[in-house]
Amino acid sequence: METLGYGTHLIVDGFGAASTTLESAEYAFEVAGEVLASLELGSAHPTPLSHRAEGGVSVGLVLPESHLTLHTFSEPRNVSLGLFSRQVLHFERVLELLQVRFGVGRLESYLGSRSVALPQDAEQALPFLIGERSYTDVRLDDTLLVF
Repeated sequence: METLGYGTHLIVDGFGAASTTLESAEYAFEVAGEVLASLELGSAHPTPLSHRAEGGVSVGLVLPESHLTLHTFSEPRNVSLGLFSRQVLHFERVLELLQVRFGVGRLESYLGSRSVALPQDAEQALPFLIGERSYTDVRLDDTLLVF
């Protein structure tokens, strides 16, 4: 399995979400599907991944040359979306969708040119989703900031 993929990797973090649906996997899948559709990546049938954690959910959609992960954290009301694709993508709609669907107050984004490629098999991809959630939780935890 090739673990490193070259393409566009977007990470968007949303802070202060007003949404009351941060613990709903169904809602997270709905938003993830809208993101794929807005980028015209949803034509193939993606492999769905989900993980319910204390204080939120993580979902993923894996396509042959793309993947999307979405993590929600009910406290402190944050969301994080990771999107990788080997296709050229236009991300303005992604930012708008996250703001509208989760009611986030502030967004931060990072754009890179490589990513860990998720396997097509859900059983193999699920540990990645869980590990990414743990990393994201620590990355977004502002109590770890040292002044």
